[in-house]
Amino acid sequence: QLQLMNSRISPLWTADGHDWSADATGDSVANAIVPRLRPGAVVLLHDSDVTSTPGSWRATVAALPMLVDACAQRELAVGPLREHWLAERVLA
Repeated sequence: QLQLMNSRISPLWTADGHDWSADATGDSVANAIVPRLRPGAVVLLHDSDVTSTPGSWRATVAALPMLVDACAQRELAVGPLREHWLAERVLA
């Protein structure tokens, strides 16, 4: 397991909410992501506006409750990427 934890993996995402754009809202972010939710999905969200429109992180925060609810309805687990990759490697 230590080797897996220290391996360099470049993950790609399966759903992007475009939360970095100036016109992003919580609804627009959720509407872009929810149709792409499925087991094993990797969702790209941004928690900072360092490389995006100032204040755009607010759309991300507003979308989170909607995304968590959508995942719960589909019985999908929500967690950080490091847990996703570890679980996938251990199960493989």
